Amino acid sequence: MRDSTAGTRSVLFPGQGSQARGMGAGLFERFRQTTAMANDVLGYDLPRLCLADPDRRLNDTRFTQPALYVVNALSYRDSLERGEPEGDYLLGHSLGEYNALHAAGAFDFETGLKLVIKRGELMARISDGAMLAVVGMSESDLRAFLDEEGLSRLDVANINTPTQIVLSGARDEIERARRVLDERRIRVAPLKVSAAFHSRFMAPARDEFAAFLKGFRFSPLRATVIANLTARPYVEQDIAATLSEQISGSVRWLESIRYLLERTSAEDCRQVGEGQVLTRMVEQIRTAAAPPARAAGTARPRLFCVAYAGGDERAYAGLTEHLPDVDVVTLERPGRGRRSSEPLLRELPAIVDDLLRQLRNRLDAPYALYGHSLGARLAFLLCHRLREEGLPAPAHLFVSGESGPAIPSRERHTWELPTDAFWAHLKQLGGIPAELWEHEDLMAYYERVMRADFAALGAYEHEDAPPLDVPVTAMTGESEWFTQADVDAWQRESTRPLTTHRFPGDHFFIRAQWPALARVVRAGLAVA
Repeated sequence: MRDSTAGTRSVLFPGQGSQARGMGAGLFERFRQTTAMANDVLGYDLPRLCLADPDRRLNDTRFTQPALYVVNALSYRDSLERGEPEGDYLLGHSLGEYNALHAAGAFDFETGLKLVIKRGELMARISDGAMLAVVGMSESDLRAFLDEEGLSRLDVANINTPTQIVLSGARDEIERARRVLDERRIRVAPLKVSAAFHSRFMAPARDEFAAFLKGFRFSPLRATVIANLTARPYVEQDIAATLSEQISGSVRWLESIRYLLERTSAEDCRQVGEGQVLTRMVEQIRTAAAPPARAAGTARPRLFCVAYAGGDERAYAGLTEHLPDVDVVTLERPGRGRRSSEPLLRELPAIVDDLLRQLRNRLDAPYALYGHSLGARLAFLLCHRLREEGLPAPAHLFVSGESGPAIPSRERHTWELPTDAFWAHLKQLGGIPAELWEHEDLMAYYERVMRADFAALGAYEHEDAPPLDVPVTAMTGESEWFTQADVDAWQRESTRPLTTHRFPGDHFFIRAQWPALARVVRAGLAVA
């Protein structure tokens, strides 16, 4: 039985980069049965790979990831048998997160190994790209450097400590960043990897892995696992989505450790597996100056949402449930919901003026804008109005279910359809509650509302203007009609790199993807 006077224990599992020839010495012999199982699943001699590496494959992602997973798992088991306590908090760096989830009981050893094998295979297929470690710059300074140098195809892959960041992206831009930083006497180190891990370049691997994970079920967690993607504890029902998004998302190690150190001490953290690089990071984070604490009464970060055609302030209720740490505010347009007595607006300038009035005096905290479908174009226009007024810019613009605004909307003529054709088209789009079809009076009411919204959309004319200095994330459903070029058209509206996500579902995929959308939003606000 664990000593009740002991502190809260934390266990850290290393990831790719910590591999070394000779790792696992003594463990394979001690845990022969588990090692034999691993050999059967892998189809090759794992001890031979780890201890001798005669074929020089240990640094090949396809072999590195399963090898580290097995050595980490055996090391943790060995520590428990030697009397070390189980971890109350479990963290893994990138690949190590699979060991954290295994230690917490999310899946058995063999299942975890199969997941890691697939992950390594998918990531190894994407051979283009490179990574660069930068030492001595903060995240904000490094992002400013990327903007200044126009390095738009580089992403922040790892935020390891306050002054140790890893960039990932196009090989030519990694080389240019290395050269310029070296000239400025900033310490840099190219990583020995074959691709741009934890960047937008991993999107194909992320999507295929998400499909692969649909064949697995995960068990309840018996300890707290802090996710790289969110720097917060895993939500059990979101394990599959979090693991797939982790492939292309940033490893927010700095924020994860700060979250941990608010709940335990650095002395109660131990690393298992190879080396002590993670415990050294913990010590660097502990001794670094903490970020300024939010003063009592200061407003939480805000997300101002703009509803789709026909939507009201309840449109994003599902998102609110998954963002308890964010003040989600859906801006209500006239003629619906609590403003149903007000005249409907059919002209875009009037609608944007109304939205601006609602948030003008609420910009005293970091905030972002989010709009779906028609709401995406309205949120985009609102960004431009905020700039024209000289008001604080949003930290992020999130859009979904819409092409870049320079491309004419497919729905620009919907408002002209006769009633029967109008409703038939809306039924095809989805998003209309089934019970609405049973009440003619409600249908008549909503037809007025939606025709007004579609009329505004039909009047949209894109105007050339300098791009926004606001990061944009564009999200679509896999079954929507948008091409990748339609989505990528959002890039021309921002000076910042565009981030894109595709989720399972049709035009109203958002209703089945609130947890995943919440993670995307939280990540965008965290950067702010």
